[in-house]
Amino acid sequence: MKQTKSPLLPLVFSLIFTGIIFISISSLTEANITTGDKFYFLRKQFFWLAISLMAFYITSKIKLDLIKKLSPLIYFVSILGLILVLIPGLSNQTLGARRWLNLGLLSFQPSELLKLSSVLYFSYLFAQSSKRGFINLIIHLIIPFILIILQPNLSTAILVSAIIISIFYLSGGKVIPLFLLCLGLIGLSFILVINSPYRLARLQTFLNPDQELQTTSYHNSQIILSLSSGGFFGKGFANSDQKYRFLPKISTDSILAIIGEETGFLGTFTIILLYVLLLSYLIKLASLVSQDTFSSLLVSGIACWIGYQCLINISAIANIIPLTGVPLPFISYGGSSLLTLMIAIGLVRNIEKTHSLLIYSDNDQGEKKHYHHRHSSHSRSRINSSAPIRSKN
Repeated sequence: MKQTKSPLLPLVFSLIFTGIIFISISSLTEANITTGDKFYFLRKQFFWLAISLMAFYITSKIKLDLIKKLSPLIYFVSILGLILVLIPGLSNQTLGARRWLNLGLLSFQPSELLKLSSVLYFSYLFAQSSKRGFINLIIHLIIPFILIILQPNLSTAILVSAIIISIFYLSGGKVIPLFLLCLGLIGLSFILVINSPYRLARLQTFLNPDQELQTTSYHNSQIILSLSSGGFFGKGFANSDQKYRFLPKISTDSILAIIGEETGFLGTFTIILLYVLLLSYLIKLASLVSQDTFSSLLVSGIACWIGYQCLINISAIANIIPLTGVPLPFISYGGSSLLTLMIAIGLVRNIEKTHSLLIYSDNDQGEKKHYHHRHSSHSRSRINSSAPIRSKN
């Protein structure tokens, strides 16, 4: 048996290292203005990184059967967190939104836990053919969607819905009902936008970027200025002008704009390439372990989570979609996001080790046959079997 080193950890830690570098050089002014301590964001990110590494180690060692058994409980806890965050006194209200639970010295964002628990729970649920019904999907999807909308946080509600729908699709869900569901969610999102003043302002800013330049479109204008001023090679590390009070939310939503300004197109392209390589590996891994339906859906769900979140953040920075509060995975400042993502990567590492004989086998037949698409073992047919998996509902 010839073993090949996994690119998983080098890719993930390259992204984390990039995040630490740019948080350290771009958040000093922002931290000094908001907290009086210029190393506040960097110190907290290192704290959460330490916790995340411990969580990664634990989840890379834990038995996957135990994860299956605990997935409903973890999902219930995340739903409970979404309820608690709506209660005044238990949550921190910022700009009219309640998204963080107040834990004393720390705060935690339950919606980040929901992303992880949704991948775990729905991979477990839809791995069972008897639970793979469309009505079952609707019942489980509507509760978190409503709770996140109440925060309010439409972008995260859409992101979580996309992850859940993707897992259902990959498990063998019927296409036409899913298509109608997606149309319904798009229509509902549009209604929520036009009936919310701040969301409508964002949409109008996106459609008319030159209107009210100093108010609603200020953030968009500063982001575009950051990216365009970077050129091909950038201004050099720590040479960004926009980080000095001009660009809001530097270390979270806008960190890619700072990366683009200081490293140019070359640096931004490198970041995107790292994400593409990571997602490509996750998709390949999901196809290789397709005989284990739960593991394959779990890896696929994590790939969807990272991929969709990257797509939303990068599209917003590139002014392709209206600005949202979705962070860039592994790079943006935020302990809740980093912790849940590292737990997910720990589970992927766990699956790698559990299926190492299959993944690192000299027999490349699996790579040639088991492409991760609608004909994988957990969608329309199993390996060596022509009997399709279809929902009883």
